Amino acid sequence: MNRDPMITVAGTEDPIDHLELYRSFLQHEDDASGTVVLHHGRVKRPGKQRANFSAVELRPLVANVDEKLAEIARLAIDKFGVHQVLIVHRLGTIGAGDSVLLAIVSGTSRGPAFEACSWIVDQVKKEEFIELIELP
Repeated sequence: MNRDPMITVAGTEDPIDHLELYRSFLQHEDDASGTVVLHHGRVKRPGKQRANFSAVELRPLVANVDEKLAEIARLAIDKFGVHQVLIVHRLGTIGAGDSVLLAIVSGTSRGPAFEACSWIVDQVKKEEFIELIELP
């Protein structure tokens, strides 16, 4: 089945329900996708700035985080030819072990899907539109 690629993005202060988002993602899949790749990023210790931080603040550096996430998703679809992209990034103050980023990508085969998912995570981690601050 040929279809237009689907993009779902959100910058949110709400906790990421990765299981529900994955279920929803799969409901939009068809038999043209042979692979679904998922990256579930969590806040880890020790931190990059402080070994023992109390919390992490994820501060938007742009007026519209969703627009930036959608731009990354569109570029991934164009660059890797994947079928569907979901990117959800937490904002606000969260703790160690909390979910910070969920990226899900589907494609015809595993190579482009893995490459696209890895590329998406690299683009987000550049911190060009969301700043990560480890609080004392």
